Amino acid sequence: MSKMPRQTGFASYLWLVSLAGLVMAVSVGLLMASDQEQSNRADVERGAYLRDAADRLARWYNVGATGAQAGPIDVALALSQAGVTPRYGIQFASSNRLADGMVSWHVLALWLPEPDSVQGTALDPVTGVFTQGTYSVDGQPARVIHAVIDGHGSQLRRYSETSRRLREVVARLENRFTAMRATHPLVPASTNWYRAADCGAPQGGELPCYDAYVDITATDVSVSAGTSPSAEVNAWGGAVQVSNLADSSTIPPFSMSIRTALPWGGQLQVTAQEP
Repeated sequence: MSKMPRQTGFASYLWLVSLAGLVMAVSVGLLMASDQEQSNRADVERGAYLRDAADRLARWYNVGATGAQAGPIDVALALSQAGVTPRYGIQFASSNRLADGMVSWHVLALWLPEPDSVQGTALDPVTGVFTQGTYSVDGQPARVIHAVIDGHGSQLRRYSETSRRLREVVARLENRFTAMRATHPLVPASTNWYRAADCGAPQGGELPCYDAYVDITATDVSVSAGTSPSAEVNAWGGAVQVSNLADSSTIPPFSMSIRTALPWGGQLQVTAQEP
């Protein structure tokens, strides 16, 4: 009869141990879930911060970058000008100037480092290719929170807009040539309405002689041809220039040249032809 209490006590002890183990397992599980939730929330916050920084930097590039700089852009300065406060150990890099024969641009990269687990994260300054790196523990390709701003599209849009503005000047000059010929029927058909016959004394309706290229704002072209103010500069803010001698024809068919300097060197040039 004396063994029953002992057995009952031992069973109670086992029950308490099991219960304690269950409580511990539940507690640890809840702690792990809480840690994972905090980690997920931190990743969301970091991702949101980087997206905002990338958006600001992209807007800065679209407004302020010209592609003229041969070396890398000072991204730290760019971020400051874009209103980005460095957080989470943000890393950044810029490529050198890249070119495709039409436009030049830079590639910028932002990323939040994982120094304890990822190695080799970098932007190649020559190619503009961003590499996320590899995990240190197994060498597998890593995934880091990052953003890449490729300036090619921005510079191409500006190039296209500049081309449109130059074509506007061409169209207005050609329309003017046609109108002057139609409203002066007694003037010889061989008259060059792009350039005065006597540079020292231009007659009514004739454009003065611009032997060398001169900014269009310093000529009579804008008023005479009715070009818009936006056509007086390129999409980077540089001057549009005209000449009715350089790169032009003073014999039939007559022509007049319009050009503007590209930020990375060279000229974009078009020609107004005799209609």
